[in-house]
Formats: sequence, C-alpha cells, structure tokens
Amino acid sequence: MTQSLLTTIETTATWADDHRSVEMLRQVIAKRGCYVYGAGGYGREVAAAARGQGYVVHGFFDTFKGDGELVDGLPCRRPEELAGLCDAVLIVAINNFKVPVGDVVAWARNVPFAEIIHVAELPDLLGRELGHYWQGERGLIRAEANKIARFHAMLGDARSREILEQLVRFRISGLPEDHPEVDRDHQYFPVDLPIGKPAISVIDCGAFPGDMLGSIGAAGLELESWYAFEPDPANFRRLCEVAADGGFKSGALFPCGVGDATGLVRFAEGAADASRAIGDDDVGIGVVVPIVRVDDVVHAECIDMVKLDVEGFEAQAIDGMARLLGQHRPRLAMAIYHKPADLWELAFKIEAMFPGGRYAIRQHGYNGYDTVLYVDL
Repeated sequence: MTQSLLTTIETTATWADDHRSVEMLRQVIAKRGCYVYGAGGYGREVAAAARGQGYVVHGFFDTFKGDGELVDGLPCRRPEELAGLCDAVLIVAINNFKVPVGDVVAWARNVPFAEIIHVAELPDLLGRELGHYWQGERGLIRAEANKIARFHAMLGDARSREILEQLVRFRISGLPEDHPEVDRDHQYFPVDLPIGKPAISVIDCGAFPGDMLGSIGAAGLELESWYAFEPDPANFRRLCEVAADGGFKSGALFPCGVGDATGLVRFAEGAADASRAIGDDDVGIGVVVPIVRVDDVVHAECIDMVKLDVEGFEAQAIDGMARLLGQHRPRLAMAIYHKPADLWELAFKIEAMFPGGRYAIRQHGYNGYDTVLYVDL
C-alpha cells in the first residue's frame, strides 16, 4: 500500500516537471499575458503579483462582476461574455473551502485558453506570499515522500489512504479531477466513523459562531457538556448568541485562543472562519487576544471529543491539553491543512505523545481546505 503512494508522488511530480515546470509556465505567460478568474481578495493578490513581476494582466473574469466594472484598474467580465478561443493564459484564483473549481476549469478548457494555471502552482510561479494555508512549493511533497508514506501506513481504513493519495496529487497538479470527494455535510461526524456514544462532552477549540451545535444535532447526538474557545471578538459575540438558545447541559465559553502557554497574541479579527494569529511584524493590524492552556482552565469528569481548528496553532494546542488528552483519551478531530506539512506532521506528534491511536482522514472542503484528521486515542 505504501509503495502505491510513493509511486503516485513520483509519477505526479515527474509529470509536473515534464509538463508544468515553472520555466514553461513563465514562458507562456510572458508571451500571451493572462486573465485571472476570481476578482475577490485572492484573485486581486494574484493579479498584483503577476503585474509586479512584469506580466501583462488583461483583466478578470468573475461570475458576480462584469459589465465593464473595473477591479484595481483592470476590466472584469463575466464568463459568458467571452465567445470563442482566447490566446491568453487563464489563472484560476478561486481559493476557498466553499466553491469547487471543476465547472470553471471545464469552461476554461472548452473556450479554450492558451494555458490554465491552478492555485497549487502559484507559490512556485509568482511567489511564496501566494501560498495560503496548505499551499507551498510543490517540491515539498516529493522531498517529504517517505514521511508521507509513513503517515499513509498509519491510516486505518482504505478511504483515508485513498484521500491522502488524492491530496498529494492535487497539491502538485492543482487539477480538480485529482481532488478528493468532499463531504460538506458531516464535518467532525462522518457517517462511516461513528463516535460510538449517543451523548458526548466536547472541547471545541476554534468554535467560530457555534456551528458545532448544529453538527452534533445533525449527527443525531446529544451534547452533554461544551467547552468552547473562540478568540475573535465578533465571532465570540455570535457564539454567545447561539449558546443562549441552549442545546447543551453544561460547559463554558472562553473568549480566547488556545496554545501551549498562557499569554497574548495579535489576532486578525473580522475574517469570519479565517480569523488567525498574525506576526509581530504586522504592527497596527488586528487586536491582542489572550491564549490559554486548556489543561489550566478545563477540569471535567468526562471528555469524549476534542475539536481543533485553530489556524496553525494545532501543535501548540495539543501540548497545552496533554493532561486532558491522556486522562480521557477522547476522539480528536483536528484540522491538518493550515500549514503544508501539517498533513502528516501532526499525526506524528500525536502518536509520539499517545501511541497506538486509530487514525483516519476525511475531506470536508473544496480546494484542499477542511482536511480533518480523526484520532481515537
């Protein structure tokens, strides 16, 4: 089984070297210029990066904008406004968990364009600053192939191993046909990974506006206790409103993040589910929020599940709740897409701390987002 993964990585990486190298893509953009599909925040970043490197950007395509509208001084058109062959390159800059790109790519292939460039290729092509979350240098997958194969061997079911193989292909190619099937409806409670109890107590790290309550109800479960952590002030206000409607018997809401030490971090607020900690260099951006060790503030008789979606702080959060994890051995449902190597490294960390767990992954978002690792400790 592991050999099949290594073969997949090498075959896909070789294909990219032969047909999608940075040099090849740069040559065709330099010759043809490009359009950017998607005039939102990421698309505008892509257009600015391309122009900054001297490439001609002819404009944007966007389903929701057009009719001569200008975006950053560039014309924006709806896809249906383009009739027939286009000799420019199209950069597909849809980069979020909600919107699949398959239909856009099918349209672009049908036009056709001189070339189609995908999000996974952009950090190599236009700069690392376009590498959001899991996106980074494509060569990392080949360089870390043996580690990824080790993670592959840890996975306990065929579906998880298939998803991992598809993800590594997708992170190299960016092709929608390489992306795993997405289960948007059962995030944190996959039907084929039952938690085994009708009523559960949950630590919810990265609670956002309390969507865990709806997920638990949709799974046919009862929520006994809920300890929810959310550092974004706007999200926390919404969380309190949701919690006021009930749906759980006991617990507490914490207006803070989680980590391996109690302290303060600067936080980019108001970005909804993409709220995140930011660096010290970002002076004047965001707000300062507290973070805590979960072990210091939660003292419970029973914990059945821990959800971790904390924008890249997952490793530190695990260290900060080691006592609770060791004491209760709950199911851990953890985001493993915030950094490129999280896909495999976070599982190694858990196994080193709590050997013998049962591991599975499921894909709950489009475009490489919302990959969740499930571990029964």
